[in-house]
Amino acid sequence: MTTQEQKDLRSYCALLLNKYGFHFPPDDPVIPALYIIYMHMKSNNESNEALASQIKESMSKTKPKEFHFHYPGEAWKFRMAGLFKWLLSGLAVLALLLFGAWHWSRVNDVEAARAIIERSGNIDKLFHRVQKSDDGIYFIDFTASTGDSVRHFVEYEKLDRKAVRVYVGRESKEEYKNGKEASN
Repeated sequence: MTTQEQKDLRSYCALLLNKYGFHFPPDDPVIPALYIIYMHMKSNNESNEALASQIKESMSKTKPKEFHFHYPGEAWKFRMAGLFKWLLSGLAVLALLLFGAWHWSRVNDVEAARAIIERSGNIDKLFHRVQKSDDGIYFIDFTASTGDSVRHFVEYEKLDRKAVRVYVGRESKEEYKNGKEASN
């Protein structure tokens, strides 16, 4: 044994005596084995402590979900702040959904109006025939059709005592064909 190892064994024996009350002489044959076990356990404990400190350090860098309230009413205010946050985000999502629905309905209404205008080719001629009386009443004058000819938006045909038919135009040939094919 080197002098350093003998010194370490004596200090280990002194440690055992002071800490646990066991008295072993340095030349006892059990002491070297106990010392080796002690040194391995010591290095193991040191590595475990280093690992635990690294874990604690990394946990301190994360945002824990643990809160400490020191004054009365803090927990209630904290809960109200959370409720307010969720309420504001919910209102923002609801406003976004309402805006999207409004925009969608506006676009679809425009498309529906455009389709009506495209399909009603001659209806705008009817608007040109509207007149206004001296009393402020709007009206359209029609004349009875003569013979078999009918002038659209100008003449009418009397069907019976209470019914009059005003001809507003003819369907285009393509629309007429498509309507016939769809009905078959």
